[in-house]
Amino acid sequence: MTFRGWEAVKEKKEDNQNALSVSGKEKNAISVSRNEQNEVSVRRKERKVPAQPDYGCVPSFFWYTVFGSWIVINLARLVFGMKIRTDKKIKKMEGPLVIVGNHPSYIDPIIMGTTLYGRPINFVAGNFLFRNKVFGHIITKGGCIPKAQYRNDMRTVRAMFKVLSRGGVLGIFPEATRMVDGHSITFDSGLASLVKKAGAGIAVLRTHGAYMTWPRWSSNSWRRGRITAEYVQVIPKEKIAEMSVEEIHQEMLKVMDYNEYDFYREHPQVFRSKAIAAGVENVACICPSCEGKDSDPSTGLITMTSNGHELFCKNCGNHVIMDKFGFFHPAGNEDRCFPDLHQWNEWEKTVYAKEISTPGYILSEKVKLYQPLGEYDYAETGYGTMTIRDGIITFKGMACKPEEGIMYKKGKPVRKHRNRDISKAALPVEKTFVIKNMKGFIYDYGLYLELFEPGGQVDRFYPENHQRIHEICGIIEAMKGKKTEDG
Repeated sequence: MTFRGWEAVKEKKEDNQNALSVSGKEKNAISVSRNEQNEVSVRRKERKVPAQPDYGCVPSFFWYTVFGSWIVINLARLVFGMKIRTDKKIKKMEGPLVIVGNHPSYIDPIIMGTTLYGRPINFVAGNFLFRNKVFGHIITKGGCIPKAQYRNDMRTVRAMFKVLSRGGVLGIFPEATRMVDGHSITFDSGLASLVKKAGAGIAVLRTHGAYMTWPRWSSNSWRRGRITAEYVQVIPKEKIAEMSVEEIHQEMLKVMDYNEYDFYREHPQVFRSKAIAAGVENVACICPSCEGKDSDPSTGLITMTSNGHELFCKNCGNHVIMDKFGFFHPAGNEDRCFPDLHQWNEWEKTVYAKEISTPGYILSEKVKLYQPLGEYDYAETGYGTMTIRDGIITFKGMACKPEEGIMYKKGKPVRKHRNRDISKAALPVEKTFVIKNMKGFIYDYGLYLELFEPGGQVDRFYPENHQRIHEICGIIEAMKGKKTEDG
């Protein structure tokens, strides 16, 4: 073999060895890649992926019947003075069935459950009730369905149809928020449309005494009174089939139109409390004597304050007493008040309507901004000034991203966020809300107001003067009504 031939053989052999070496590296790489994939697969299996809540499920026998009906309901009877009997006619009524009721207090689902003692009900409840993991788990197993207020929530709609399609019972409070002044609140035709599509019957429940037992405006929890309830209307599914959606809606509005104070006048009852008027200034906030004129500009028209069984005007000294039956009386001959909170609130609406008609009217208040962090938690993200004028709500200030803010749980900042300085991450921001386009808003007296941006983003505002919540809401409603009238 010539030298050149030997070299050629040698080069070919070296090329084959290099090829085998490369092939080995590729195999090793593939092996490593497969090992990594296996490790990832193992980690995924080990990681606990939370199961999606079964909203609209058949209520758990333990959580609904044993814990809810046997323990909670009987305990509530003693604590809240509930004098409610099971309605055997409604309890045996064939499903699908939708039970609707006015919403005077937090304990309304317990009252409704008592009337059907033992029959499972899937309640539609506010989304906020599911924020606590333990309590949220219990009420979900008990059949409760979360509903986000003033926003489209297909998860809720699917769960409600799920209940009705199996012939179950839905418990709904269509007013979506608790009574402000003892009078019923209007609602849209969405429920009527649901009832019509599901071919369900309707039973309307009316509760007496729950409003003053645990009023929305209260700052000292509940007052012991007497709670009763009765079904005032039943529309069987056969009749529902003959009615239009609008006819169903109008019938529900008519039957649910209710004033608790009219009932108290005919059936007086005592509500026991060491400070029955505590918090009522959250609604009865404008003095009927001076109308808040010449008051401190920083407080707007808000001049009333409470002390035990009494209300005082900080501006003119007007003195009002709330009696044990929940009615108002002037303390002296020169003092002025309305006989009940509903009439007081209706008068305040006329004051707000007059205020917004004043040329150049503007409401301004310093606020803190909170935004959702996750599904149920909120974080403090900014601060600035809220202004309302000409049908527009504007917030101007500084804000950071929710993940850079201070997360709160149970009204307190979480430990790892406690010392955060959001001003370091905050940037100038301006938010605008057109009142005529708003479906609604959420508020909690003495605390906050929630507004929704067009894309669904929730902005929660805490006013510096917490008592102005009612005034801010009254001005917004007055502007919304004015815009509607003006077309």
